[in-house]
Amino acid sequence: MLRDLLARLGARWQALAPVQKALVVLGGAALLATLFYLGNLAFAPRYVPLVTRLDPETAGAVVDQLKAMKVPYRLADQGNTVLVPEKQVYEARMKLASSGVLTGGGKGFELFDQTKLGVTDFVQQVDYQRALQEELRRTIVQLEEVEQARVHLVLPQKSVFLERQTPPSASVVLKLKPGRELQPEQVRGIVSLVAGSVEGLKPENVHVIDTRGRVLFEEAGPEGAVAGQALRQQQVKREYERELEKRIQAMLERVLGPGKAVAMVTADLDFSQQETRTVTPTPGAVVSEQTVTERSEGGAGPGGVPGTATNIPGTPTYPAGTTGGGGTYSRDETVRNYQVGTTEQKTVQPPGTLRRLSAAVVVDGNPDPVQEQRIRDVVAGAIGFDANRGDQITVSGMTFDTSLQRQMEEEAAQAEAARRERERRQLMLAAAGAGAFLVVLLLALLVRFIRARRRATEEEAEEEIITPVRVEELARVQEEERPPEVDAKQQSLRDLAREKPEEVAEIIRVWLAEE
Repeated sequence: MLRDLLARLGARWQALAPVQKALVVLGGAALLATLFYLGNLAFAPRYVPLVTRLDPETAGAVVDQLKAMKVPYRLADQGNTVLVPEKQVYEARMKLASSGVLTGGGKGFELFDQTKLGVTDFVQQVDYQRALQEELRRTIVQLEEVEQARVHLVLPQKSVFLERQTPPSASVVLKLKPGRELQPEQVRGIVSLVAGSVEGLKPENVHVIDTRGRVLFEEAGPEGAVAGQALRQQQVKREYERELEKRIQAMLERVLGPGKAVAMVTADLDFSQQETRTVTPTPGAVVSEQTVTERSEGGAGPGGVPGTATNIPGTPTYPAGTTGGGGTYSRDETVRNYQVGTTEQKTVQPPGTLRRLSAAVVVDGNPDPVQEQRIRDVVAGAIGFDANRGDQITVSGMTFDTSLQRQMEEEAAQAEAARRERERRQLMLAAAGAGAFLVVLLLALLVRFIRARRRATEEEAEEEIITPVRVEELARVQEEERPPEVDAKQQSLRDLAREKPEEVAEIIRVWLAEE
């Protein structure tokens, strides 16, 4: 059967015209290419990220481990991201984590899982320091904002002499995720973690910086504390200024349009804490009252009261009233004691009081004086302008340089055009594959139609060949080969074939078709 099928196919191939052969070959090639492309798309595994943002050393260790595990992989993002098939990502991640590759290449306290003989105290101390550094690093990278971290500890050897004992210190380097920042309380939490994990380590001996060289925490004694406080005050001042700038910028962009104005604010804040106490006396109620009344009558005439007190120089005397020719003395004295009341008022002025505010606004173009005054008025209302405080607002008009913005817009437009071009090529490739598939399908239908027409033509030719002449020849041959004992029925059939050859030929064609 296979040989007959191949022979038929070879015969039909030889019967095709050269143009038809070329079309069949091209259609077959297009069909194979389409099937290969669609097969790759349908059956190729989908790769997803296994680990991202790797340093070259860790990426190499991950790749070596994947090769040992015989897991297919791909590299992306300039080798910083490793992709694996989606079905194997979780299993590969667990195996890498258990092997210690994803921990950054360091080992924690698992360094002491195996007992080593002949280890000196120095080597054991170094291993302990390495393990502690790695354990602290693993804990710090659990923060959502931290991508990578390095911890360096300085653990001096203990001495029996207290004056020779050096305090330990620590340094932490943080690599933050793009667009993320650590809050001050988070930095203090890291410092507290490190200081609490090392014996004798004080928070002022812990230094925290990021990969951009910014000091996030550094307090070394009183000077460091003062410097840290000054830094926090500057941060508060800048946050306050930035908030006012955002308010002014948002308002001006709604009025003038995006990119038409720039605002800068400078705030003079008083961070000194002042406490004022005011004591005010108030009249009180009468506690006691004493009244003294003295009167005397005599002929001595006007004069003082007899006695020693009146004869001593400098002693006060009281006037005495006189009546007629005789002397009369009288004295009235009242003494009252009051309860003195006081009112005490204590006023505490918190740090960060605004002393003066200055704002500068630059507008694109050359605004007229009326527009400048309107801008000055709206800015004054936005920032809480106070002339008594000495606040100042400056509005200027200048032509902005937008060359960099135009360049960035052009680059963005080019990137968008390139993306659209890639999408168009992908669509064209998919359309070409679909078109090739349709062409192959049409060619197959055309070949089938040609074969059907050829088969119909051959059947018509065979019907034309079977003529009454052939019927008569067939009857004659049968008559010659017939034995002498032919009965009357055969003779009648022969006579019928002579008389009605067309009908007999039709009957024979039906028999041949059935066979």
